[in-house]
Amino acid sequence: MKTLVIPDVHVPFQCKSAEKTLHKLLKEHKPEKIIFLGDVCDVHALTTHPKITHWRDNLEEELYQTHEYLWRIRKTIGDSAEIIYIKGNHEHRWERMVDKCVPNLSITRGMMPYFLGLEELNIKWVADAGANPVRIKTGGGKMRFLHGHEIKGGSAFPARHALKCGKVLGESVHIGHTHRFGVMGFTIPKQGSFVAIEGGFVADKDSEGMQYAFPQTDWLKAYALYDDKDKASPLPRFFWV
Repeated sequence: MKTLVIPDVHVPFQCKSAEKTLHKLLKEHKPEKIIFLGDVCDVHALTTHPKITHWRDNLEEELYQTHEYLWRIRKTIGDSAEIIYIKGNHEHRWERMVDKCVPNLSITRGMMPYFLGLEELNIKWVADAGANPVRIKTGGGKMRFLHGHEIKGGSAFPARHALKCGKVLGESVHIGHTHRFGVMGFTIPKQGSFVAIEGGFVADKDSEGMQYAFPQTDWLKAYALYDDKDKASPLPRFFWV
């Protein structure tokens, strides 16, 4: 089975050239599974960071554009492929806003998948990849996928936070969240050798939505493709864009 992994997209601030590359990969490799590592929708309208004025009241537009982004992928890959959408810290902004500002509307806490139209697109929503593991078999064992915010910490250098996640969970992990790209190996006594991957991002670093962060020189755009028939390595094939 082939599995394509898509890191942080941050619609409506996605990288348009990266999206074109994505559809070329889907057509060429025809993966049976797609895993989104979270932060597909930026949810900028609900951010606590300094807001872009014209996005402040445009949550509906963000949701619409994210739905359209996902619809284009479903159209390209077809109905048979399994698509998994792991909730990231940006999607979690929805729940934080409800809890903080409109607790009487707590019934809406879990309704982001509804407004994204995920059921219509046959996309599985994973609200907590820390509590509900997402794993695949690889040519070299198993890989677990998280957004990365499920375990507290940061990545001062590429793969540092993934390494922490892997050691805490005791297994190989592939995360997004940091926008950095890096691979590290580690061992756990009596358990074996494992891999920790930070998979980068596919947003537009120069877009207005990414400007809240100070200039980043080590953010890297990439996709990853796993093939469980490849027994040579536990690592996926990476595509830099």
